[in-house]
Amino acid sequence: MALAAPPHALWAEPAATLGTILGSSDTAIRRMARLPVGGLQAVETNDGQLIFMSDTGRYVVRGKAYDLWHGVALTSLAQAEDLAGRIDLKHLKLDVADLGALDLGTGPDVVAFVDPQCPHCAAFFKDLASLADRYRFRLIALPIAEDSQSEVLALHCLATTDRAAALAALLEHRADVPVATGTCGQQTAQRTLITAQMFGVRGTPFVIAPDGRIHQGRPDDLIGWLAGTPTGTPKAGEGGQ
Repeated sequence: MALAAPPHALWAEPAATLGTILGSSDTAIRRMARLPVGGLQAVETNDGQLIFMSDTGRYVVRGKAYDLWHGVALTSLAQAEDLAGRIDLKHLKLDVADLGALDLGTGPDVVAFVDPQCPHCAAFFKDLASLADRYRFRLIALPIAEDSQSEVLALHCLATTDRAAALAALLEHRADVPVATGTCGQQTAQRTLITAQMFGVRGTPFVIAPDGRIHQGRPDDLIGWLAGTPTGTPKAGEGGQ
């Protein structure tokens, strides 16, 4: 069924009355940014106010807002955009070892959620070889594909007794990993699934740089992206599994 009016038409009336709500008829929307929260956008007005508006334009929220994952008050759209693209694992006091992280290399931590059957993850693993002396890659097995569930559970189970073997099995996509029995690996797998959902992981690899920047999919230039240069965008067709 077709809509009676295009979605942007639904914004016309809320945008027109925004000035009245904020106390000045001259107040208007200057810029907007989607937050990693369902149905909510940060809005900067032409007089510098930061407010929050639902995707439909129906609800407007004023007042102080806080990013509890970083422990700061939101004061500008630029700040909100920057923090939305970061995850501060230290502030969250999250030890990724509790998620079954398998470590490769030494140096500042780079956390990556990976699916053992994801072809982009296989390519990502090859990117790590030349960087293992500069970063510690903490690889967390996550079943994005439905048929990966048993393999991921087997890796988590193997890691309880032999993390080196589990890492090798993940990197080399070995098919001889013993099947998990009983409840072995299940608690780790459940914690990983909950954390991935909380972080908004939609595909793999999902990478968190040492400074907290996040990347959905395999960076085109991993070295550049980790260094903070704007060259690490995903290749066409490589947005993750």
